[in-house]
Amino acid sequence: MKPIKLSIKLLILLLLSFAMIGTYVGSLISSQIVSKNTLEKNYLIENQFYAKKLADTTNMHFRDMFSNLSVEARDEDYKTLDSKYIYKDLYDLLHSTTYFNSTWFVDRNGIVIASVPDINVEGTKVNSIGAREALERKRHTVSDPYVGINGKLVILISVPVFNDVGTYIGFLAGTINLHEENSIKTILGQHPKHQNDSYVYVVDSKGNIIFHPNINRINDNVKENEVVKELIKGNSGSRVVINTLGEKMLAGYATVDANDWGIVSQTSQKAVNKPTYELGKQISFYTIPFMIFVFVLTIFMLTKIVDPIRDLAIYAHQVTKNKPVPTEKIPEWYFEIRELKRTLLIAIDFYQKKLNSAESESKRDHLTGLYNRRALEKMTLSTDSYSIILFDIDRFKLINDQYGHLKGDEVLRYIAKLISEMTIESDLCFRWGGEEFLIILPEIELEQAVVIAERLRKTLETTNSPTEKPVTVSMGVGHLPESTDNFSELLDLTDQALYKAKQEGRNRIFAARNK
Repeated sequence: MKPIKLSIKLLILLLLSFAMIGTYVGSLISSQIVSKNTLEKNYLIENQFYAKKLADTTNMHFRDMFSNLSVEARDEDYKTLDSKYIYKDLYDLLHSTTYFNSTWFVDRNGIVIASVPDINVEGTKVNSIGAREALERKRHTVSDPYVGINGKLVILISVPVFNDVGTYIGFLAGTINLHEENSIKTILGQHPKHQNDSYVYVVDSKGNIIFHPNINRINDNVKENEVVKELIKGNSGSRVVINTLGEKMLAGYATVDANDWGIVSQTSQKAVNKPTYELGKQISFYTIPFMIFVFVLTIFMLTKIVDPIRDLAIYAHQVTKNKPVPTEKIPEWYFEIRELKRTLLIAIDFYQKKLNSAESESKRDHLTGLYNRRALEKMTLSTDSYSIILFDIDRFKLINDQYGHLKGDEVLRYIAKLISEMTIESDLCFRWGGEEFLIILPEIELEQAVVIAERLRKTLETTNSPTEKPVTVSMGVGHLPESTDNFSELLDLTDQALYKAKQEGRNRIFAARNK
């Protein structure tokens, strides 16, 4: 009996046949279980990640709100308790951002000094939950939701205001109407809507819903929900849960540290069942008709199809490792690989430009174009010897009061332009805050820095600004290591020198000397 002779081609075809049939049968049997488990896990991970991301974004947003209110609370107008000036400041505060639906200033006795929009409550005493909480705490506060004067559910965000001797005189606040459009609602409403009906809702520390796609659910108490119980305890995570309507949900949740809120991103389990069932149908519908076709063409096409994709995947992997290979080595003989390659290159270029742009913008002051404080934190000076010039504009508030804030902004840009023109490329120029500027001069001794500062001071003193008059500045100059060997101490000593220049009559320079 002659032995059966099997060719390599036949062996490959037999192996391919076994693999195709085995894959088909195995897929049909396991697709329901595997697909369901995988989808549930993916939805839980996705929802937990999104809830955490949204919580971090909300935290940052509240920090920005408090920062905005804190800066405003230092305005001298609030110390006068003059409703006319305060109303103007509140109006500017409300319309300079989309943070709030209204702004308030209430004195320490709970009397409304001014509000925007003006609803004729000036001189009346407020007794709302948020106001009482702000008056009692005398610190940064985010209230629980309560029914405000306008009869709507609101949240009060407040910061205390103190006079020059540190006495509490009241609080500055902004309100967020939960039933109206505002920046918080915009952030929380950005959940990507899929066909699986995913959505986000937010609860306060007591389990009351303060944001929900269905506006009728706002203020419902859902503290019996297992996820909400975890949020009230301050926990974050993901789990399968039965909601208050009896529906099984795949939920991810995270806490908002700024105000003890809880964010829940969840997807109905029904979203898992449908694609699982559809997957089984597709396996049967598409696999059988194409098995013979794939069987004939696979051997011939396998190398030509897989190798270019593999090359492209290797290229994409090496790009993430900052080790790109020459793109011309990737074959482009069919449409899909050509388009994938083109799209990948476009995407890499696009996001690299976006990243560079975002990185640059985060380090620049939007008004003057100079570096900001954040930029200094990310910079490393290549020398241990440098001078700094710290100065601010004399009586800048009078410029704003007399000519308006727009003219004040022109003065800031004018000074920034002058600084840039009078410094060299290696010098670092910052808008340090408000009307205060900082210049770092690498490898420049203290005496040279004083000369540079004097030239800048003299130029400003003798040149008309956008107000058609010169502006003057008071300056402090310091050197490392001559003044001190620590930047923080150098900055403090230079700030003291600046303060001394103001005390001595302004429009002058003092050098920082270590005590």
